[in-house]
Amino acid sequence: MAMKAMRNNRLGSALSWSVRAKDSFFATLISDRLLQDYCIKGSFSDFDLISNLGSSMLLSDRLTFLGKYCEFHKLYGETQFAEAAKLLLSLMTARIAPRSFWMTLLLDSLPLMEQKEVIFSTEQTYVLMHCLEDVTTGEAESDSETRAVGGEDEVETTKLGLLRLAFTRNLAKAIVQEGTRHGS
Repeated sequence: MAMKAMRNNRLGSALSWSVRAKDSFFATLISDRLLQDYCIKGSFSDFDLISNLGSSMLLSDRLTFLGKYCEFHKLYGETQFAEAAKLLLSLMTARIAPRSFWMTLLLDSLPLMEQKEVIFSTEQTYVLMHCLEDVTTGEAESDSETRAVGGEDEVETTKLGLLRLAFTRNLAKAIVQEGTRHGS
C-alpha cells in the first residue's frame, strides 16, 4: 500500500503505511522525498501527519529528523523562538539531517537572529559558525562536477555572505548582552 501511495505521489499516505508496517527503510525513503518537496515548495504538504508521529518517528533517523524539523517550524510559528533555536541547534549538531539539508537549517537561523531580543547566545552562535564552516569545507572537498555552476554559484555565495554577516552581528549583540548581564 505504501508503494502504491508513493507511486501516486501521496507521500503522507505512503509514510503512514510504512510507519504501520514498521518499515524503516521505506520510512527513510519517504522522509527524503518529503524533505526534497519541502526544499522545492518551502512547506510541508503533510505537516499535520508529520507533526503527530509521536514515538513512531523513532523508526528511522531520517524520520526522526523530519519530525523534529516540523516541531521546529511549529515552535517558530508559535513565536517560541528560544525553544525553536535550541531545537535547531540540536538538529545541526546531532548530524542526523541529510548533508544536503544543512544549508537549509543554517538559513532557518537567520529569522531568529533578526529578532529584537538575542535568541542565540555567544556559545550557540559559535556552534552555528562551526556548522557553517563544516558545510563550506564539505562543499570545497566535494567533487567539482557536482558543484553548482553560473548563477547558482552566485546564489550560494550570497547565502554564505548573509549567514556570516548575521552570525557576526548576532555574536556582537550576544556579547554585549552577556557582558551587561554579567556586569550588573
